[in-house]
Amino acid sequence: MKRILIFLFSGLLTMLFTTSCKEFDKNEVKNPEFQGYIENTQVNVTTRIPGRIEKIFVDEGDTLKEGDTVATLDTRVLKAKREALLAKLKNVSVNKKRVENLYEAGAVPLQKLDEINTGYDMLRANIKALDINIDDMTIRAPMDGIVTVKVLEPNQMMPPGMPVVIETDPSGTWARFGIPETYLDQINLGDVFQLQTSNKDLSVKAKVIQIIPMADFAIHTPTTLRDQRDVRTFDVKMLILDHQLDCKPGMSVYLTLKPENKK
Repeated sequence: MKRILIFLFSGLLTMLFTTSCKEFDKNEVKNPEFQGYIENTQVNVTTRIPGRIEKIFVDEGDTLKEGDTVATLDTRVLKAKREALLAKLKNVSVNKKRVENLYEAGAVPLQKLDEINTGYDMLRANIKALDINIDDMTIRAPMDGIVTVKVLEPNQMMPPGMPVVIETDPSGTWARFGIPETYLDQINLGDVFQLQTSNKDLSVKAKVIQIIPMADFAIHTPTTLRDQRDVRTFDVKMLILDHQLDCKPGMSVYLTLKPENKK
């Protein structure tokens, strides 16, 4: 009787061990998941002219169209210079007419006429340059997009190149993955994948638009054993096709592929 009990107990252990191994094998062949990150096109809305910010017409979250006024800088000094140049131009214009009449009468040489014409043209060019600078003091949106960061506030000094706001282009949103070369046979340019996010209610479609041909870095290096090789990753870029506004820069997305084909 004792031997029968031992035999039954051993058989039960064997069955449990076999079942556990099968479950382990199932877990081993599940589809691998790769984590990527959302990136998008961001533009600094700025101007080349430094100055004091007079007004800002947008706030974070506002939608912009290309050419919309974002902010204005104080133009009082430039406009005062322009008024002074206009007054000088008016005086030079009167003298220019007088010298032209004298030249036609033979009272002044051609050199005198050339000098006043040159001075007249230079004043007009300076006024035109001031007009360009004054126009640049109105800061406009360079593209359609959304204000994601408001950098400065009214009455602050704006150095050259410093953005007033940072604008994001929702249509320029993509996901970037590092995919091992052993899985590249499952990814081709133009392929569309469904990506998951950390939000279980949000998944997005993405289209493969770039596969960097230069390997990035090795995720597995061979040991001294024979028949082992480096496994390198490739940079795969996927354009987000829907829910762009829900995809924030830096957000994690997940790509599921089939198990690699091991021979």
